[in-house]
Amino acid sequence: MKNILVILSLTIVLTNCTRVEKIDFKCVANKFKEYSNKIEKVEYNIQNIDTFSNGGIVWNNSGLAFIERDRSDEIFGFSFYGKRNDIPKEYIYDKGFSFIINNEKKDYTIEKGNFGFLGSPGGQMISPNIFYLDSIYKTVEILKDEGYYVLKFQFENDTVYNVTDRYKIVKLKKDNFFPDELVQTYKILGNKTVIQLILSDIKINDQIQTSIQDYKSKLIDFDIIQPEKISENKILRLKYPPISLSNLLNESDTIYLKINKLTLVDFWEVWCGHCIASFPKVEELKKKYMDQLQVIGIVTQDKGNAIKLIKAKAITFTNLLGNNELLKIYNVNSFPRYFLIDNKGIVQKEYFGFSDQIEKDIKGMIIN
Repeated sequence: MKNILVILSLTIVLTNCTRVEKIDFKCVANKFKEYSNKIEKVEYNIQNIDTFSNGGIVWNNSGLAFIERDRSDEIFGFSFYGKRNDIPKEYIYDKGFSFIINNEKKDYTIEKGNFGFLGSPGGQMISPNIFYLDSIYKTVEILKDEGYYVLKFQFENDTVYNVTDRYKIVKLKKDNFFPDELVQTYKILGNKTVIQLILSDIKINDQIQTSIQDYKSKLIDFDIIQPEKISENKILRLKYPPISLSNLLNESDTIYLKINKLTLVDFWEVWCGHCIASFPKVEELKKKYMDQLQVIGIVTQDKGNAIKLIKAKAITFTNLLGNNELLKIYNVNSFPRYFLIDNKGIVQKEYFGFSDQIEKDIKGMIIN
């Protein structure tokens, strides 16, 4: 009898959002949080309609988005793939890096990720409020709509940029509290803007067979456009930042890198075709200058496939399992990236991609 009463009480708690006559926002927000916490992957088609009263301009774009939760990510808390149908480019954000992929030229650029990447054409396909509802607002009310909980948020005016009448409407489906439509309105200097996002063909978790790694795997056949060197890396001509990492092939084996002879450090990733293509050349350097040179590879992502690649390519130089903190310290935001460190532990050279210059510098530093 006691168990029956517990079950009945729990049922009332879980359904009270629909039983009470006046819907409580706190209850809806808690149920949204409960359901959103279960989402690890989501994929959808999206229609993004922006209407500007000043000039009567309307932007009507459609596309596809795939989002994969990554709770360790410091910028978004997730990775994503975005594709706008009218642009021959794809956009990926993952592990702190932003990728812009040109399908016509079969190349891509990569840069250190930032919040502004959501403003890119692919980022525009990423719907806000999938994992979080707004927590800072002036008022919020629940509007009546069959099959939905419709939340209407009002926000304070932005006096700095003269933005007034700021509202957002979020439509949550009653069966799973998923936000499949969002409408934002505001006025700038009296001119009204309306931004409407409509999601369709929504798939969640087990309904999706792909992953961010799958999207990135195509990059191995694309050329990478190396960034222009705007300023010299701040670690050059300084003592090398210490490296203490797990052996890629044996995580229980922590290796503290000691620089007692000339050292070439190779930062690479599984999805980087140029990294893999350069492996034989790096391996040749290791064997050719074995007595004077040590070679260390560092990979941060996709450990399983990284191990497979090392074994398939018969790589003998030591590879370590890196992390985002080390990439920040070495200012690595493109791949492959190489550093040449002299026998006193001073970082002497940095290379954006493999070139014959690496061996020339190795020879010169061995002679000296």
